[in-house]
Amino acid sequence: MSGDRQIQEVKSATLLRFNDLWKQNFLANNNILRSNPGVSALRHRFKGMPAIVIGAGPSLDKNIHILNQAADKAVFLASDAALKPLLKQGIVPSLVVCLDPQEDISKFLTGVAPQGMTLIAPSIVHPRVLDTWQGDVIFFNKFAPDIPILTEIQKAAAHLGNLTPGGSVLSVAYDLAFQSGANPIIFIGQDLSYPKSQTHSRGSESVSEDLGATLDKQRENIVYETDMNGRSLPTLKSMSVSRHWFNWAFTTWKREEPLEIINCSEAGILTEHLQLMPLREAIYRYCQKKINVAWTLKKALKRK
Repeated sequence: MSGDRQIQEVKSATLLRFNDLWKQNFLANNNILRSNPGVSALRHRFKGMPAIVIGAGPSLDKNIHILNQAADKAVFLASDAALKPLLKQGIVPSLVVCLDPQEDISKFLTGVAPQGMTLIAPSIVHPRVLDTWQGDVIFFNKFAPDIPILTEIQKAAAHLGNLTPGGSVLSVAYDLAFQSGANPIIFIGQDLSYPKSQTHSRGSESVSEDLGATLDKQRENIVYETDMNGRSLPTLKSMSVSRHWFNWAFTTWKREEPLEIINCSEAGILTEHLQLMPLREAIYRYCQKKINVAWTLKKALKRK
């Protein structure tokens, strides 16, 4: 199946599934959105700081214990599904990013003390997620000019700023790191495929999803992609689309200063237009200087 056809299939399915929910969630969140500074407040705030974008792919288990070596020396942007595995290792990410509008993602935040972390959430996030978090939140609009309801929402809450979704939560995390000026941007746990017997990191709330059962359940949505080791791996059409999105973003988005993009996942299908490097080496090269992310966030958001 061609990449363009996959993109259209995924987009059509997403629109059919979520159009009403996006609208309902936005209306429910409207009051809190009005007083929120939005991700626009973070533009250029991490300029020149290394950022580590953390997904919950199975490969996270290989490198999660190394991340502490970069504590206070990089901006940690974690996907919602990666949060609990990180906390179990004593790693507190500064930013936790979510994208899905469904109530179900509140499971990733349940029982978590949000101190020291800020949730980055779409303006169409489910209200139950905000009830569960009970901590600092920065909102963004999903930039999707070909989807009428999201365009309307973007206009209604223009002050928030936009992040561009690309089929996975790490797409908006990358966009945030890009807009914030972070450099380099380092990925871990970014498999976009199913390289072993698991669908997610062992510490994730989704780890109980058996790979065999997932492949059977998603049979019509499974495609195969070549990973960084030349193997053909099963993945979902949506994750294949996400790979194409990243390749587009890496080659299309430009900044004044040169940007280094590094994939330290050591697994998966994200292999083009970036460097492949072990996490230890990336930390040694780029994460040696102390930075104060908490102070930067406080200043950007004008917190007391």
